[in-house]
Amino acid sequence: MPDSAVTAAPADAPTGVVQRLLGTVRPAYLPVLLTYFAWGASGVTGVATLFFQKEALGLTPADAAEIAFWVGLPWSMKMVAGVASDAYPIFGSRRRAYLVLGALASLSGYVVLATTVASKQMYLAVSVLIAVGFMIQDVIADGLSVEVARDDSETAQIQTLGRIALLSGVISVGYLSGVLAGALGPRPVFALAALLPAMVLVASLFIRPAVRPVATPAAVEAGPLGGGRARLILIAGLAYGVFGVAVEAFDLPFGQEVVLAVSAGLIVVLLRRIGLSRAVAVSAFVIFLFRAVPGVGQGYSYWAIDVLKFDQRFLGLLAQVSSILSLAGLILFRKAITSRPVSFTITWVSVAGIALSLPTIGLFYGANEWVGLSPRAFAFIDTTISAPLGQLAMVPMLVLIAKTAPRGAEATMFAIMASLMNLALSASELFTRYLNTAYGVTQTSYDNLGRLMITVAVLGVVPLLAVPLLRRAEADLARTPVPSAPAGAP
Repeated sequence: MPDSAVTAAPADAPTGVVQRLLGTVRPAYLPVLLTYFAWGASGVTGVATLFFQKEALGLTPADAAEIAFWVGLPWSMKMVAGVASDAYPIFGSRRRAYLVLGALASLSGYVVLATTVASKQMYLAVSVLIAVGFMIQDVIADGLSVEVARDDSETAQIQTLGRIALLSGVISVGYLSGVLAGALGPRPVFALAALLPAMVLVASLFIRPAVRPVATPAAVEAGPLGGGRARLILIAGLAYGVFGVAVEAFDLPFGQEVVLAVSAGLIVVLLRRIGLSRAVAVSAFVIFLFRAVPGVGQGYSYWAIDVLKFDQRFLGLLAQVSSILSLAGLILFRKAITSRPVSFTITWVSVAGIALSLPTIGLFYGANEWVGLSPRAFAFIDTTISAPLGQLAMVPMLVLIAKTAPRGAEATMFAIMASLMNLALSASELFTRYLNTAYGVTQTSYDNLGRLMITVAVLGVVPLLAVPLLRRAEADLARTPVPSAPAGAP
């Protein structure tokens, strides 16, 4: 019998303060939450990676953005893992086998990174392998998160808990990432990170046989993945992966731009083939704009290390504070953000993000001296204020995706929609590389970094222009029922 998360409703978690803060937590959630936790804890390599890129490999900010683009692309291929898990079980296993496969990919990547990587090309290949592994793990957790939810309120609950689990993982290694990077160096930190995929292997043991009946071949054929759509998605996704590898291997001109355009077109076609309402399509487009806004890139981090003398320990402290405050904000505003539409969250997060980018810009121009603060104190205060924004924006997006996933094709629909969202991050990295190149920000030249940061802040206005369109789409979506799979589908 294919394995899935337990869908029965055992006794709920203990009541009291914890339940008031987190809501109901059922044992069926554990495989999902443990997987998300491990992904969050992979941030233990954050500071080590920064110094490994800067000192061991000598990468420029543009090089780092280029690598980030390719590392982000596997996340736009989530549809391959999604449809494989939904329609092509491995020895009868729809979830556990794929979770194990993803964990082994990340584990092997960390081992190689800790031992033999010494060039940009090899670093890129291993980083992509690690990303592919975590992508597969994330797809399976996404699929399980939809399956264990019994109604819309529980869908919102588990998506929120998923972000809390992810942030808990980040917090558990935040300050430690800086301490370990400074005390041990990058390679030992990469070796320690290999323990995280091992945690996912343990998490796979908690997946139990589904209470619901297994889908018959007739039910699968009549559902969202029938009519050859499953094969279409799988073949198209694999062909896209081969195409991306070929573009990189042959170093084709404008390779990143070509891959980005092809992947965007592919995802749109696949979404149309499996059925996507206009309201969901418009919502996805606006969220894409929000996530595609370029960032400053590694140039700011390099500048902070070289000019402000921020060391590994302090960077780890900033990461820890940011994660803790993000978690606190998520818990504090849990009910508000899950009950509000995405348009509301995107509006105020975009406005707040623009406003809170001003202190960072000010730090470059010496604003901390105007108020009598050291650079470290100024950066600490800025991190404290702005930390929760990114996570608060994510939850409504995840809830929207989960609610629109057709029953019987949860992992596939979630994966394709999430692929579009992650493709936006690849676009953001591409635009970030453009800006760093245009302003001449390198590992040794930071003269135009301030103007680069100002440009990024101004571009943050772009998503706001599409918010009215998103509001109309949300109104249409509220009147559209979520499609369901035929009787007997899992």
